[in-house]
Amino acid sequence: MSRLILTRHGETLWNVQKRVQGWQDSALTENGRWQAQCLARRLREESIDYLYASDMPRALATAKAIQECLGLREIITASALRELSFGEWEGKAWADLKTENPEFAKIWESEPHRALIPGGESFQEVTDRVWDWLQSILEKHPRDTVCIVTHGLTLKLLITKALGFALEGWTETPWQHNTALNILEYQENRFQPVLLGDCGHLESELAGG
Repeated sequence: MSRLILTRHGETLWNVQKRVQGWQDSALTENGRWQAQCLARRLREESIDYLYASDMPRALATAKAIQECLGLREIITASALRELSFGEWEGKAWADLKTENPEFAKIWESEPHRALIPGGESFQEVTDRVWDWLQSILEKHPRDTVCIVTHGLTLKLLITKALGFALEGWTETPWQHNTALNILEYQENRFQPVLLGDCGHLESELAGG
């Protein structure tokens, strides 16, 4: 049985400013670094064998906190774990995009899986690339616990696919907040969810637990 621990990077400056990141990057905020540390302490319970991360700096910074806390040998990077590319819109404020592109805003808010982003990727393209990558990981680690640090939309689409929902059913799975924790067990070609979109590690730290 493979055990997959999937999470999103900590909060970034552009998350706070509500800017489109995609394949561009911004640094973790102080809060984002704290989130990564909380996540890392929670993962000490999981006996992780391998740590994979998107090659984007915000994901790597989060993975680094996990690596140092757990004493893992290395972080293995994968470009397939990158966020959806927003092409020409990266770096722009979401509010401005919606004002300047009302038709896009309408589609994005109701059926984002049908949105066509200039120079960017579709939901289907992101799902295909990350799903193909995951199949190789499952073949490589049939009996290991693997931690994967990726991005909000990429993670949500991967979880959606793993749980057997069609692309248009992506709203059926939890939104992946910063450092949200998902645990899936994979055996006999089936994924069994153990934990989905959980941020209890942050709530516990805030409560002093």
